[in-house]
Amino acid sequence: MKKFLAILAAGVMLIGTMTGCGGSSENKEAANLEGTCSEILAQVYENAELDADFREALTYYANEAIPADDAETKEYMIGTSEVAFTDSVYSAPMMSSVAYQCVLLRLEEGADMAAAKETLLAAANPAKWVCVEAESVYVENVGDVVMVLMANEPTATAIKDAFVALGK
Repeated sequence: MKKFLAILAAGVMLIGTMTGCGGSSENKEAANLEGTCSEILAQVYENAELDADFREALTYYANEAIPADDAETKEYMIGTSEVAFTDSVYSAPMMSSVAYQCVLLRLEEGADMAAAKETLLAAANPAKWVCVEAESVYVENVGDVVMVLMANEPTATAIKDAFVALGK
């Protein structure tokens, strides 16, 4: 049953991508971002055009690293244990019925960014919270940092735009 749901979710994501509602296939060739993934996420949140309610809710969100050697946690947070990274952070409500998660991963040197983004997009499950489902899924990168974002559309667009702007 898990395999069927994973295949179904991948198919939905593929259709969304082809219709312009999902992640980007464009590979950002910007210089690598400086700082840890946690520091980069703080910059993204600072620069994003977010509403006051979301900004207030952020104070209650977990901001933790994903252990690179913990396959079970990687599977839950990014949907796969197939993408290797050297640094990470995820941001998500600790206790809430809000469908939101933002993950930043710094890929290993020489990693195939296009393949990693494809894997992450296919593995993303916007309904992983059971009771709620994210409207949008974005997988973007700036240099060697890739963002996997699931949220409602206005929030997702604001955060994605703030992340991509770091590479300009």
